[in-house]
Amino acid sequence: MTNEAVLIQVDDGKLFAAADPDRLEAVFGEYQSISDRANRLLSRQEDFYVAFKRSISGLESDDLVSFANSKKGGAILIGVNRTTHGNGRERVALVGCTVGDREQLRILAKASQCVPPVPVSIFVENRAEKPFYRIEVPSGPHKPYCTSGGTYKTRGDGRNEMLYPAEILALFREMEGGELSRRFQQATTSLGSAAQESIASGIRQSLEALAKATCNGEGNAADIVAITEGATECSVRLSSQDLCGFLMRMP
Repeated sequence: MTNEAVLIQVDDGKLFAAADPDRLEAVFGEYQSISDRANRLLSRQEDFYVAFKRSISGLESDDLVSFANSKKGGAILIGVNRTTHGNGRERVALVGCTVGDREQLRILAKASQCVPPVPVSIFVENRAEKPFYRIEVPSGPHKPYCTSGGTYKTRGDGRNEMLYPAEILALFREMEGGELSRRFQQATTSLGSAAQESIASGIRQSLEALAKATCNGEGNAADIVAITEGATECSVRLSSQDLCGFLMRMP
């Protein structure tokens, strides 16, 4: 088995080195037989964490976006046929598919068309006999993701489900609140003197409350103003201009 991690951009069938987070991140690997991970996935029905496609033509950007917007991500197996028995239970059969540079480019193109591009790991499974693809899609770090047509979806139980405005807003709040807390923690740990530490403590407590209110969707404009003003109640009082300046100087 071989693995290779690269940053790429797909453009007119060519691959280019990526230098910024807006470019597609992809990992490649290959197994001569079927990996333990793939065997476990093949033993399941389609659910929150796995989807099956008979061929690459069945893969859509919706599938990648749905897993990237979910809490734990998931995997897509290409080269697997699904049938449903009379009792309604699903059965999967490995049929294999064509694997090669052209097929990988088609997968990468789908991931690149998402906004922002969805990171993927592409593995060729069972190369020696009946090859098929396993595409791992992690829960994305830059939610929410959408298709090039502006469609937001997440993964449900065996299907892709539409995300509605309130759910999309919740994802924005979750990501922005976590980033706000992280940046303040990073900034305040660099402060040295006793006075600075006291200032940092007051700011940290107030901004953590602000981030929590934002993530929970409970904060309104008046709450945010009150919390921000509360950040000045420490041993050294800060004006609103000081606080804004502090924010602007953060990396």
